[in-house]
Amino acid sequence: MRRWESIEWDPEDYDSWYEEEPGKTIDLIETECALSLLLPAGGKKILDVGCGTGNFTKKLKALGYEVVGLEPNDSMRERAIEKGLECVRGYAEEIPFENGSFDAVISVAAAEFFDDLKKAVSEMRRVSRGKVVICFITGPWARYYEEKGRKRHPIFSKARFPKVEDFPGVKEARFCLRSFPGEEVNFENEKSSKEPGFVCVLIG
Repeated sequence: MRRWESIEWDPEDYDSWYEEEPGKTIDLIETECALSLLLPAGGKKILDVGCGTGNFTKKLKALGYEVVGLEPNDSMRERAIEKGLECVRGYAEEIPFENGSFDAVISVAAAEFFDDLKKAVSEMRRVSRGKVVICFITGPWARYYEEKGRKRHPIFSKARFPKVEDFPGVKEARFCLRSFPGEEVNFENEKSSKEPGFVCVLIG
């Protein structure tokens, strides 16, 4: 069984994180970072790999893009479909689309659960005619969740937190989330030189 499948995801609990603080503001900060690297996407068709319940997929759809979500977990995928999103079952390492099917590919906070990072990147490159953007947790937030994992947290005990250098062919990296775990999360901290907790990489 793959790591992603072995987790008992709760779609309702997952969505509530985006609706309450600090998750609501964290999501706004991370979305701004991701979109700054992804857009312009070079076309209208985008694949969202490891889309979960479709949080980021929904945002791209609202911007006028034709977005397809890829999600291996049945309950998460069903929640995305209930939101009116197109979402298919599949893994980052075995994307069920032909070469160059999309104008761009993005993955937000899912790389932490990939079984084979390099294979996943290769697959995303294969199905994209243009950009491949992968966003993931890093720095103090990665250490915070790693500690939860060591205490056998049902989700973070299965996560692995990559670094920028783990990704092949990085052309550019943008960092954000400079509010540390346990303190108030706000946009003012984004102007500081504090260690970032989230990064988006553009793969060449």
